[in-house]
Amino acid sequence: MHRFNFENATEKRAADKELGYVLMPHPDGQEKHPEHLQQHEILQVLQRHALDENWSVLRKMIAELPEHQRKDTINMLKKTNNDPLIGKRFPDEHWFRKRADETPNLNMGLKR
Repeated sequence: MHRFNFENATEKRAADKELGYVLMPHPDGQEKHPEHLQQHEILQVLQRHALDENWSVLRKMIAELPEHQRKDTINMLKKTNNDPLIGKRFPDEHWFRKRADETPNLNMGLKR
């Protein structure tokens, strides 16, 4: 959490007095929590595989995620793919619980 809200003019002036003229605060969140940046990059790769309908790779990558992240990740990917502007079909959550190295049968577990 930053000490100053740079969107607030009064706090921005206080920060300028204390720190000198600063356009943006230092990226301390990335330095203190690099795992968030790594998780963001993994999510982008997962989204790319989902949009390309590369289900076998996607299933393997989701299986490698910690258990507490799987359901939310699948839900986010499903919402992205099922967007009317994108128009892709996304397998349901039960399909991802199968073995990751199994050949996908896309007729099973898909919602239209």
